Amino acid sequence: MSDVNDGSTANDEDIYWGQVEAFISQANDACDAADPGIVAAALLNAAARFNAFVVAHSSLDKNEFAEDVEGTTNYLTGRFRDHLKEHMDDYRENYTALIGNRESAD
Repeated sequence: MSDVNDGSTANDEDIYWGQVEAFISQANDACDAADPGIVAAALLNAAARFNAFVVAHSSLDKNEFAEDVEGTTNYLTGRFRDHLKEHMDDYRENYTALIGNRESAD
């Protein structure tokens, strides 16, 4: 396996993108039974809760976890902001291809 820029292997990157696509697919399926805004809020909450678990689980003890909370929160919110901006830019640039041609509400 070859290394990618962040030090992970190509296999790790394949797993990463496979998981991204699986979560998006599950969210899309959930929109069949629930408003997309509710699905988005649930997905955001689940991501936050799971990330809190990952940080706690990887800590040596409660004290190390407590010391990591602020820095990790800043890191994760920064990454979310970066990803969101990237995807919003993509939708702005490719709106018609991704959403369709909608008439402006005057």
